[in-house]
Amino acid sequence: MTTLLQPTPSQDRTTDDSVLGRVRAHLPEIAARSAEAEAARAVPAEIITVLREAGVFRMSLPRAWGGEQLDLVESAQVVREISRADGSTGWTVQAASMAWFFVRSLPRETFEKEVFGNGGDLMLRGAIAPKGKATPVEGGYRISGRWPLASGSFTPDWVLAGFVVEGAPPLPDGRPDMRVALVRPEQVTFLDTWDAVGLRATQSTDFTMDDVFVPAHFTGPLAGGNNIPAPFYRLPYTATGASHDAVIIGCLEGALGDLAELAATKRPAFNPGVVIGEDPVFQEKFGDLHLRTAALSALMEQTGRTVMDRALAGEEPTPTEWFSYTGGHQHIHHEGIRLLNEIMTLSGSAGLYSSSPMQRRWRDVRCVSQHVAGNNGSLRRLGAVLSGQEDVR
Repeated sequence: MTTLLQPTPSQDRTTDDSVLGRVRAHLPEIAARSAEAEAARAVPAEIITVLREAGVFRMSLPRAWGGEQLDLVESAQVVREISRADGSTGWTVQAASMAWFFVRSLPRETFEKEVFGNGGDLMLRGAIAPKGKATPVEGGYRISGRWPLASGSFTPDWVLAGFVVEGAPPLPDGRPDMRVALVRPEQVTFLDTWDAVGLRATQSTDFTMDDVFVPAHFTGPLAGGNNIPAPFYRLPYTATGASHDAVIIGCLEGALGDLAELAATKRPAFNPGVVIGEDPVFQEKFGDLHLRTAALSALMEQTGRTVMDRALAGEEPTPTEWFSYTGGHQHIHHEGIRLLNEIMTLSGSAGLYSSSPMQRRWRDVRCVSQHVAGNNGSLRRLGAVLSGQEDVR
């Protein structure tokens, strides 16, 4: 059945040899193993392997470095379809594939000679929050700290870590000197801290570094310029929220699919002669949920395409365009959990059982909606711009 939430054949130009085409071959297995992943608190290694082979972890990287160079909207579509099968797997893909954006200020020579010299098929994990403390030393920094929420149930090739340079003068805007480092996994210790209500298979654990020397050329300003040669990385800091939105929308679409199955099979306890899908009240509510989810999808795609087109043209988004995009994240995160609450209510008791994928999607979206990307103050900034205020921060 074709719905508003699925591209029609004329709209979907994906080929079997594209990243999305290759991913689609594995979606049934991802969905079938979602409960297993949650119980193990890790996406199965076999699924990570086939997704890596499909190109999802290099999908945003430049072709010149061995990547697929998908743009903002194209990569979000990949994340969305994976998340429709399983939220934890979708989150793992979005976190690892988008993380390169946060190290874009490292010197280009470092990337070309020491990171991507053998191609772009690399796995990145870490945390951008500047939880580390760095002491400047000859040739670089000595960094210590503990970072939370380093998503990824895999052994990475590289780890990113945000840090503050101790004793450094403040930046011109008054903020401390915050930077980001790229280090090898053997220089950090991952801790088993992720036992959460949702996204349970993402292994979004803490990690530590203890007096680790990092050469200066493996660091860059936290919100500095861009040295990765692909249009996506030219966008303002930070442009990765669409991939978060894609996890939410994918989970919503999956939950609506679960609800459609219930509509055809579940019979009310006190009216067993019909299925709930025959109830006019259920029908109207289901239609409403479907269209509201489609509206979120359209918002993500429209605002994402607007800012991406600016990047492709070598232009900056206007304030209205940019805050519509980032404010859209805030709206999608919070409207998404409201929709999941309503879907759960409409499912009755059926959605409460641990055997139901619906309750897992509900918990996953609850976790995603807590992220800073969905609580970024951009709706206020958008309102300020629309009200004619020029100095918006």
